[in-house]
Amino acid sequence: MIKTLKVVMIVFAVVEIIFGLLIIFSPDKLASMAGVSEVTGYLKYIMALLGICLITPSIFLIMAAWDPVRHINWVRFAILWFLLATIAAVYSVAKSYVTFSHAGTLLIVHAVFAVVLFALYPRRAKPSSK
Repeated sequence: MIKTLKVVMIVFAVVEIIFGLLIIFSPDKLASMAGVSEVTGYLKYIMALLGICLITPSIFLIMAAWDPVRHINWVRFAILWFLLATIAAVYSVAKSYVTFSHAGTLLIVHAVFAVVLFALYPRRAKPSSK
């Protein structure tokens, strides 16, 4: 089960790093895919900050994946990240900020990752002493 947890953490982190890089280096393309015709310079700056906010913790998640029991707080962080992302997506759809067709895929992906990580969470394992 720990091996599966490691793989899930690494896969998620790599996906988020790629997405973060796309947000930083292709904000216009991502905006057009979301149906936004033009992105102002200030919004591109905010998107670049968001990209950094995805990349930075993802790098730490990859490092933590080598020994998730020892770095259990990073596993907790990932679960909370997915849970809050799911709640934010549901809230945004409910408030009509976006439609389900815009946010649905990420909502489902984040919810699935939250459930999978919670299911793989090492409840009885003890941290290794190094």
